[in-house]
Amino acid sequence: MQHLLAPYPALRLLLVVVAGIIAGTMDILPLGRWIILSVFFLVLLLAALGIEYIRRRSTPFPHVVTVFAYLLFVFSSFAADSHFRFNTVSERSILSYAGEEVLLYGRVEGRPSRYEKGLGWTLEVREVFHRGRTEALADRAKIFMRVVSGDIPALLNGDMVRVKGKLQMIPEAANRGEFDPRRRARMQGTWVQLFCAGPWHLQSTGQRELSAFERYIVVPVYDYTVATVDQLIPEGGERKLVRGVLLGEREVLDPEVFEAFKTTGTAHVLAVSGLNVGLLALAVHVLLQRFKTNAAGRWFSFALIAFIMLVFSHVTGNSPSVKRAAIMSVVLFGGETLGRRSWGVNSLAVSDILILHFDPFDLFNPGFLMTNGAVIAILLVYPLLYPPEHKEEGLIRTAIRFFLGSFFVSLAAIIGVSPVIAYYFGTFSLVSLAANLPVVLFSTVMMYALMPMLVFNLFSGYLASFFAMSGWLMASLTLDSALFFSRAPFASITLKPDLAEVAIYYLLVASAAWFFYRKSWGPFAIAILLGLNSLLWYAVLKPEERGSGLVTVNLGRNLSLLYATDSETVIVDGGRNARDAQRIMRQIEEYRLPQPVAAVQFFSKDSLIAKLPVARRMMHGDERLGLSSMFISRPMEKVLSIRTRDRSMLYVSGTSRLRHDPSWKADLVILAVYRFREKQRRQIESWLDYARPERCIFLAGSFLTEHDKSALYRFARQRPDVQIREPDRQIVIP
Repeated sequence: MQHLLAPYPALRLLLVVVAGIIAGTMDILPLGRWIILSVFFLVLLLAALGIEYIRRRSTPFPHVVTVFAYLLFVFSSFAADSHFRFNTVSERSILSYAGEEVLLYGRVEGRPSRYEKGLGWTLEVREVFHRGRTEALADRAKIFMRVVSGDIPALLNGDMVRVKGKLQMIPEAANRGEFDPRRRARMQGTWVQLFCAGPWHLQSTGQRELSAFERYIVVPVYDYTVATVDQLIPEGGERKLVRGVLLGEREVLDPEVFEAFKTTGTAHVLAVSGLNVGLLALAVHVLLQRFKTNAAGRWFSFALIAFIMLVFSHVTGNSPSVKRAAIMSVVLFGGETLGRRSWGVNSLAVSDILILHFDPFDLFNPGFLMTNGAVIAILLVYPLLYPPEHKEEGLIRTAIRFFLGSFFVSLAAIIGVSPVIAYYFGTFSLVSLAANLPVVLFSTVMMYALMPMLVFNLFSGYLASFFAMSGWLMASLTLDSALFFSRAPFASITLKPDLAEVAIYYLLVASAAWFFYRKSWGPFAIAILLGLNSLLWYAVLKPEERGSGLVTVNLGRNLSLLYATDSETVIVDGGRNARDAQRIMRQIEEYRLPQPVAAVQFFSKDSLIAKLPVARRMMHGDERLGLSSMFISRPMEKVLSIRTRDRSMLYVSGTSRLRHDPSWKADLVILAVYRFREKQRRQIESWLDYARPERCIFLAGSFLTEHDKSALYRFARQRPDVQIREPDRQIVIP
């Protein structure tokens, strides 16, 4: 820790790069002005360097003008690049075909992902066939192919395919505060997605377009790894876990297992990440120690490690976490090869600059922020929690030191990464610290068993089987540990801080670590108390206006309603699976609605209503429910009435259930429409003229024909009191 105050030039440069990327995506200036600024500061930098070269003997290098010209050039260049990538679309883009049925021809990019209902991948589009005309393009599109039953087509990276379907704009976030697919896709240079109805609309040409590196190195290594795992690891959850940590195939895991790892805060072991890359790099580094006796040996070792990192990154799917860890490993070993001491924070900053150079929008990836938060905390906070000067001897003390070190490493990582997890995902695991100890330990030993398994299977399957048995045992213990801790009461709580609270937290940790290192115990205590008071008073003084009214919660094709008064909230429907309950509760927090007191069944199953965290429930067979500020009744099957002192709502499924009756009148009406012909149009129009609701929301049924849907939209446009619910947009009525 004596070098904690050492200068970090790469860190300072990283801050400028980050500022430039943020400025570019915020659209502060048009692209032309960013380019002009970049050229101006480049000319200024070159002029300053020229003057300094001429006067190099009389002035210290670098001059303050040179420094500022260089930093501003970097800032404006990254801003221009980010602005161009985020906002610019080619004139000959596939975006012009949005809303049309097309036939695309192109190359499968990356490894396709398996989902519960189908297969998804990114397609490098080469040709578009539309209305008898073929147009050559160079663009990208997200593809989702529905597979209800049967075998999923075996698509591989580089396969040339033709796929037919309807192109649509990638949807925005379904609900407030949730992941925004459109924004993320824009950062990846993708604007549209194609829905393919089934494998019969997919044709593989039998060709595979790969580079020589992928064809002769990456593919054979991947195939060999898969064959070895399938041959030596028994079928079951353990094999799925092994494939997840070795190859990044997280989608093969059972949903309940993945949920257990998320709940316990140990999901990072499922993805190929810094842990896996670090273990591999360390193992290779140890094996190559004898080659590092001279400069040639050091360069050979560095080249071999860099090559292994490159192959491993491609074999595991080139995920951002793997690329980050691989680049950081290469930077660390590169410094060692050059004979320079590498500071961890500086090496991390260099890695981040390289990553952001190739993909500036990785800055907004939660994985990027979590990786940096965890690594910085381990580098700076861990030595404060468990100083490295401890040199106990003996087996027992060594074991104690190992477990204490593991405990404090996990604690440091949790300190660094928890605010990011809470900000992006709205959860905090109370058992994370306890769960990480056995899960990380067993998964680490599993990795150390799997690596020699892959090596020994090249020439002796018998020897490899011993390591495979050890790997299987460690995988089993990893799964059992995660499942055990996930069943603990209150294993995870809902916590959603805002940016200001996250900033206060990190300022508190940084100032406390600074004074702890300097052993200034008075300022240390003051920093802790000041930080805690800041968090407390910010929460107290933050405006907390309670919301009320109607909020729709989009759950795919399903819908949940939140109907709130000033004192209580009622949840209508719970989606289609238990995970939807978490999304519903988060929307109550996002809109600051009162605490939910009751849940009402309308479309959802009673079993899902029973899982919602409320005190009272109105199940399918119940006809009425009385609360302190509202009365809920079911006049007939698939009709729901909610009445308060100043407002009423009616929820009706199907136009045939509309009645000219005073009890069917309401201020807000939600009507599910499954058919819209002349008969249904007259029914709705007649009833609207009779009931005269302030607002009527149509829910377009999934089986509506295109003709009926077009007619329904035309009808809605003619009436200002009618609105059609969109699956990716919430409706909020105060």
